Parts: sequence; structure tokens; C-alpha cells
Amino acid sequence: MSFKTFFLSLCVLVIAFNCNEAKKSFTAFTKNSTFFEAWQDCHSFNGYLAAIESASDQSLVEEAMAKTGNPKDVYFIGGTDLGRQDRWMWIGLNKQLKDSDYQNFHTGEPNNLGGNQHCLTIGYFKAENRGKWDDDNCMKQRNGYICAFE
Repeated sequence: MSFKTFFLSLCVLVIAFNCNEAKKSFTAFTKNSTFFEAWQDCHSFNGYLAAIESASDQSLVEEAMAKTGNPKDVYFIGGTDLGRQDRWMWIGLNKQLKDSDYQNFHTGEPNNLGGNQHCLTIGYFKAENRGKWDDDNCMKQRNGYICAFE
């Protein structure tokens, strides 16, 4: 194999590898909203309600929350089990949240308290549980929401 062919092959591999790494960013919006208002707002900004698929995503979401300056806010993220109880989906990705996937639920959650908690929030529960996920009523207004952008 000539040097040119080897070099060209190496460049193609590097480009292909970098194209597969989706760069996600997250922004916390402090606007009292229901889940559905948040979902529409994120779409109007050319994003989607945050799907937290890794510890790295979790860290970036917590950084976005910290930038708002209010450590006690609770935000909607893009998880829902509307339509099928206990089958959580990332609505913005149309992707099921499987048991083997990254999860950061608060202890004892999701619990569908009162039978009407079908949307995920992230936020303050106590200082040691900052950033934990909770199932919540989709129609309840929360302090804001987290949008993801590719």
C-alpha cells in the first residue's frame, strides 16, 4: 500500500469517527411551564426536551441548571411514559429508556404517585440529591425545562 493510499484511508477513518460523535449541548430555561409547553418551546428553538443518555449528559445538564443561579428549581426533561405505563421514552429521540440504559432516578422513583405522574423532571430534592430524576404530573407547571441541541 502506498503512503498516499494509507494516508487517505486514515483521513477517511478519522472523519467517519468524528461524524459519529454527536455533539449535544443543553440549555436550562427558567420559564414556568407544563411538560407540553416545554416540549413545544424546545421544538420552536430547533431543539428537543433533554434526553439524558450518559453520565456526561447528566453532568452537562447539571451545569446548565447551575447557570440559572437558582439551585432549587425543578425542570422538565424529555422522558415520558404517556401511552404505556412504565415504558419510559425519550420523546425528542423517539427512543425507549431501557433498564440497561443510563438512569439517575431519585430513590423510590419513578413511582407514579397518585396515578398521574407520566413526565420526568430533574432538580432539587435535597442538596445531596440535586440532579436526580423524578416522575411528575405533566400538567403541573415547573420552574422550567432543559432543551437539548445537536
